[in-house]
Amino acid sequence: MTAAIAAIVPTRNRAELAMRAVRSLLDQDCEIDIYLSDNSASPDALRDYCAKRRRVTWLRPPRELSMPEHWEWAIGEAMARSPATHFTLHYDRKASKPRHWGELQRLASRNPDLLITFANDQISHHPPPLRLWQAPWTGKMFRLATATVAALIAQSRIMEVLHAVPALSNCLIPRTVLETISGRFGSVCSSTGPDSAFLWRFLALHERYLHYDRAPGVVYASHRSNGLGYLRGTGGDFADYRKTFGERPWLDLAPLPGVNLGQNMLYHEHERVRRETGDRLPPLDRAAAIADLGRHLAMIEDPEGKAELRRLLAAEGWAGREADPPPAPTPEAKEWEREQRFRMRWFGKAPPTITGFSFRDDKEALRYAMRFPRAPQPSAGHLDVLGAVEIAQ
Repeated sequence: MTAAIAAIVPTRNRAELAMRAVRSLLDQDCEIDIYLSDNSASPDALRDYCAKRRRVTWLRPPRELSMPEHWEWAIGEAMARSPATHFTLHYDRKASKPRHWGELQRLASRNPDLLITFANDQISHHPPPLRLWQAPWTGKMFRLATATVAALIAQSRIMEVLHAVPALSNCLIPRTVLETISGRFGSVCSSTGPDSAFLWRFLALHERYLHYDRAPGVVYASHRSNGLGYLRGTGGDFADYRKTFGERPWLDLAPLPGVNLGQNMLYHEHERVRRETGDRLPPLDRAAAIADLGRHLAMIEDPEGKAELRRLLAAEGWAGREADPPPAPTPEAKEWEREQRFRMRWFGKAPPTITGFSFRDDKEALRYAMRFPRAPQPSAGHLDVLGAVEIAQ
């Protein structure tokens, strides 16, 4: 069979970003049905934009929804309208690299029943300045056991496995997987954090998945990020996220209930799914989780808020330290970067890597990310902790 792909692009008050996401999905080496779901206050710009483009369908929920509810509604609408065998949730803040999805379609066609994850390159302004971070990659295909991944995350080793966790927005998902999750839990991702909810539900129900070790897209516009706003305690669109979420219980099953800090949302979703599925998921290593939350204090900007979080952590036995700030680049490193930028701009010559380079704005960083991808590695050492098994492509 040949896999048929549908991409769901949920958006809210980000018309320009959503349009760029759609354009990037149209510039591919396979056909993709695109469903742009518009939860914005004013829908006119995106409705007109979609009407002029083939294979792009504009969706509009019946009322204003919270982000988890909106993602759930958009996924359901796409599944009902499209005959696609596979679905992907595509951030409006992500630009897919040109002509990368054809390989994912080929891999899904050969492995039609297995979810496939992939990494993303990132452009972020925190910590400043704005930098491009390119994921290491080999271009190879690997098989992963969900039990291994679940155990590592339950031990608070999320940063070690981040490249390859099935967190909804970095997946190509068979229709049957979505149906299985929805049938068991009543929804695919409608909870507090949709990415984390899908992650734990999938890990609880399935034994294995595949990882395509290459980043087909670049996530940017971090100044609009809900996740970064949550981690920092301010900024991005997180205030709007909370407003639309309403007065429902917030992170009530997390190690620090109701607290926005580090992976507390991920741990909340873990406990929620674990209680529903019994021994299908390992229990959280609470001491490791508290230590991990403490390291994320470095992200909090408000001094009074940080002091209160320290007090809460200390009451849970935390006596550690927050993460050290990243070291400032040396004068020699700055000069090397300036020289390499000059060579790229005027001669089109790529340096060994530009991951970590600073840029003036997202537009410049995206242009360089697309033109100068990171070179492949011969081996996938970044996946060793996951026990990844290479398979034939």
